[in-house]
Amino acid sequence: MNQRFTLENFLPLIIAGGLMSCDNTLDFDLRSNLGGILDTSAAVLNASSTLPTPDARGVIKFVSYQVVIAKHGDRIADVANRIGADANMLARYNGITPDAILRNGEIIALPRDFLIINSRGASLEPVVVSVSELEDITTFRATAGLEPVRHKVKDGETAASVAGLYDASTEILSSWNSLDEQNNVRTGQFLLVPTNMNKTKTVSGPGEGSNIPLPPSSKNSKPQNETKLKPQADEMPRNDSKTSDTLVNQETLDLDQETIFVRPTKGNIIRSYKKGSNEGIDIGAKAGSDVLSADKGIVAAITKDTNGVSILVIKHTDGLLTVYTNIDNLMVKKGDPVGRGQKIAKVNKGSPEFLHFEVRKGLESVDPEDFI
Repeated sequence: MNQRFTLENFLPLIIAGGLMSCDNTLDFDLRSNLGGILDTSAAVLNASSTLPTPDARGVIKFVSYQVVIAKHGDRIADVANRIGADANMLARYNGITPDAILRNGEIIALPRDFLIINSRGASLEPVVVSVSELEDITTFRATAGLEPVRHKVKDGETAASVAGLYDASTEILSSWNSLDEQNNVRTGQFLLVPTNMNKTKTVSGPGEGSNIPLPPSSKNSKPQNETKLKPQADEMPRNDSKTSDTLVNQETLDLDQETIFVRPTKGNIIRSYKKGSNEGIDIGAKAGSDVLSADKGIVAAITKDTNGVSILVIKHTDGLLTVYTNIDNLMVKKGDPVGRGQKIAKVNKGSPEFLHFEVRKGLESVDPEDFI
């Protein structure tokens, strides 16, 4: 049974840890500090002084980009093999020769339009899908103050000059990017720069901040800028005669509108989501079983992994993508509109036989079981 953790479980530890890490000269008199805006920029900067832990492949996923952390003795080809990328492309993108030996911890940047998918579930064979045409779908925006700047070094720049551009610490920049003792950088190199120059969220003190409107007094009143939780009918293409003949009979499959997504095939989950090792779920299903679109959307990409197995990506509203692999007999092509529960492919033959299914918010994988 998968154990679920909530923030409440960890609040005592978070609070205790925060107190233990404080300076010994604590000032508990808050009376002079509660009248104005509380700026969290310093806290964010301190929290970001340590590079996040990469996954087993060395990948760190930020909100708007991804990087790979090199291991001792790595060359570009070693990094590329771990993530399924082309070594020459990766070398060109990072301004380095393919045969150069990388420093332990060196940052290797991935193009913003690449999506890493573990295409074969348990066998962990990664494939990189170009999603450059999906930039209208995926929001490549950093959450303010919560990710470092990714800076590409220009001719003549130094580590100190780059740090100065962002009012950042040269020492932390050097540590994050595993620079040598002289802090040498090369033209075309990508550096991660911890910075407090991004706007950070502020918290209003009592009695201050923006005016809060009175609650609506009429049942006909609606809050302004209301966020739509479900797409309206005209936001996605309607099912026409082209797609209606491939819709599953609703009597044979419960297209539960209470869930965000339809279960993409019948069967038990034989491998659960685990971030960093299995970015989706594997659903045990016989070869030839129907694979269904989890919701209405647009077929955004179709590609193959190194074994020639098809990978299909569907764009939905709210920045969500669904990924289907270990499939064959595709019934759609790139650009096609699809409906909720529409047949899009069949489960491929194999041992075991299963569908690998992922849900992505932008580039970040999330647990599909939260959606189905």
